[in-house]
Amino acid sequence: MNVNEIAEVISSIGGQLKGWKEVSERPGKAPFAKESEYEIPNLITGKIHLRNNGDLYVFVVSKDVFNWKNRVKELKLKGEVVDAAGGMMWITENRKEDLLDDLKYLRNFLENLRTAAQQKH
Repeated sequence: MNVNEIAEVISSIGGQLKGWKEVSERPGKAPFAKESEYEIPNLITGKIHLRNNGDLYVFVVSKDVFNWKNRVKELKLKGEVVDAAGGMMWITENRKEDLLDDLKYLRNFLENLRTAAQQKH
């Protein structure tokens, strides 16, 4: 996957990507990845981390307050959850189609949680 394909996925679900920047393990070392912040308005903010070897990690931060860790077993993602705690979660993706499906799924999951919470009040 490349930065253009990732940008295509994010924009296709109504999200925005900020500019890509190279990242290295320490100052003065060669970059090992590129990162960009992204947002799906009113639901998710996070980062896309694309390593030079092609590995893709997606940092997901919910704008609603809840703990992803308690919800991981419910999630039907094509990618793999690497870590989850509080309102933050890292997932890894292998294919453009899986990234698209998973971000759509997470958007709908959060919209449904929000709707359910509003109906309780």
